[in-house]
Amino acid sequence: MKYKKERHLFPGGNTSKGFHSFYDYILPQQEANRILCMKGGPGTGKSTLMKKVAKVFIDKGYSLEYHHCSSDDKSLDAIVIKELKLAILDGTKPHMVDPKNPGAVDEILNMGIALDNEALSLNKKEIMEIQSIKSTNFNRAYNFLASAKSIHEDWSRLNSKALIPSKSSTITESLISEIFSGNSKFGYGNERHLFATAYTPNGVITYAKGLTENFNKKYILKGGPGFGKSTILKDIGKLAQRKGYFVEYFHDPFIPTRLEHILIPEISTCILTENEISQCSFEGKVYNMEDFCDNSIISTLKTEIEYNKNIFYELTNKAIELIALAHKVHAELETYYVKAIDFSILDKIYNEVIEKFEKYEK
Repeated sequence: MKYKKERHLFPGGNTSKGFHSFYDYILPQQEANRILCMKGGPGTGKSTLMKKVAKVFIDKGYSLEYHHCSSDDKSLDAIVIKELKLAILDGTKPHMVDPKNPGAVDEILNMGIALDNEALSLNKKEIMEIQSIKSTNFNRAYNFLASAKSIHEDWSRLNSKALIPSKSSTITESLISEIFSGNSKFGYGNERHLFATAYTPNGVITYAKGLTENFNKKYILKGGPGFGKSTILKDIGKLAQRKGYFVEYFHDPFIPTRLEHILIPEISTCILTENEISQCSFEGKVYNMEDFCDNSIISTLKTEIEYNKNIFYELTNKAIELIALAHKVHAELETYYVKAIDFSILDKIYNEVIEKFEKYEK
């Protein structure tokens, strides 16, 4: 199957372990024709330039990936022009990406040359104070997410007590039988790791429905934490790779070592979870994890589970509130940089990028 012309996802996330990045998977070095690593302060037009470049090439009929910023989902961290194997990405904090193969694959695109540094230095004190407040808000947000993780672990342990392993193992067996049924390719399949969902200033945002819209076969694992959904996804994903298929792993935005969804595009198949983070529902064949549990245990633990659930959402909502505050402060910071920008230089950079990228069409 072919992906949609436009795909929206997150290359990084605000998680219970702090900021977590999958930037290396935006466009792997060995596949890329050219990667531009953008450098420059806030308000220097990085996201705006990416949106403008993306529009030029999507209007030409190319497929575009829009990699959104988890700290501002209306802003972009990267774009990828799939057919031309070209990418532009924001290489500034917190990602701090530098060229890995300078000149051969990637290069720095310095947006800072459009800044009047002398004008900025006049507001040094205010800029540093705002940066400090922004950093404090993010650190507090991560502390609340880390606190929520402890509650989430207890919630998971309670749910796992009810799970009947002999029954739940049949889910994996059923999925293997339905998905593969003898299909395989030669060699070991590649993999890609990203986020479909993120904690953002606008709450929990997920692009999972759009990412899987064109898939023919959808299997859904429904249930809260502790029911082994991530393990099932991991087992099926690794089996698909052993059978030669490319697999996209979309990670849990709360605990990034776990999985939220997997996509196997070559056989138009995806396995999705309906979970406590995104609270997103899908159409497809549903496996309700509670059907593989001892209902009497779930009933006995119901009060404790509800208690954990309420505290979990209270803590994560506080984290979202702090991420929103950090975003608001960041907007104040941008005003200083916007005032110090020479927009004619930004226009020149944009034209140079278009010219550079159009050479790969030939």
